[in-house]
Amino acid sequence: MTPTLRELFSEEYQRLDNGESLLISLVGAGGKTSTLLWLSQAFYQQGKRVLFTTTTQTYRPAPTHYHHLQLGAPPIARNTPAITAWFSHEYPGSNKLTGPSTEQLDQIKQQGKFDVILVEADGARGLALKAPARHEPCIPSSSDCVIALTGGQMIDRPADPQQIHRWAEFSALTGVRAGEKLDHSVFRTLIAHPQGMFKGAPPQARRIWLINQFSHCDNPPDPAWQALLQQTPALSAIWLGAVQQSPPIHQGLRRVTP
Repeated sequence: MTPTLRELFSEEYQRLDNGESLLISLVGAGGKTSTLLWLSQAFYQQGKRVLFTTTTQTYRPAPTHYHHLQLGAPPIARNTPAITAWFSHEYPGSNKLTGPSTEQLDQIKQQGKFDVILVEADGARGLALKAPARHEPCIPSSSDCVIALTGGQMIDRPADPQQIHRWAEFSALTGVRAGEKLDHSVFRTLIAHPQGMFKGAPPQARRIWLINQFSHCDNPPDPAWQALLQQTPALSAIWLGAVQQSPPIHQGLRRVTP
């Protein structure tokens, strides 16, 4: 059965139901912006006051993706459900925006004026897989959940340096050479390594691996995914899906407690 938003975010909804603000950071590659826009609409449809932004750079979102756009000054929260987009600066003529600092976002969360804050905290230059560089990602320390994305088209495929952002870092972290298969063991290493997929994730944050644009979602999940989840303590859940389709998440795997 396709998981609902509340089922996917069961732990986070406990905080929301208690009146707490929720901050979700998105890192990795293969659909962060699409995931942010999906989640903003999904939480808004659940009656939440949603704020979305970035700690790096992004293109100006289309007006259909928000109700209010704030540039510069801190965002104003409404008393009714709405989606607010907040950015600190716009580059004239480029259609590009920069976002606030991680410290500003921690402060906004502490104020509790928004129910859900969604942050695109990483860049990948449009590629479907990456390893972080020294200066990235930029994750707010108060994040309750960090979702790391990978494009599903990279799973079990030969490693192509032209298709992997920060190839030198990726190869050094995983030990993979060009042309070798990107199998479960490669991703287990990338997830578990402190400089890997969840680099900079705060200790309290739940860690979710979202395999986006995954073409095998109509089939039962490969047992290897559940085995990887059980063998990787740093990982809380694996989601398989395509966030621009309906339903966006086809399968959600959770750690099984013995």
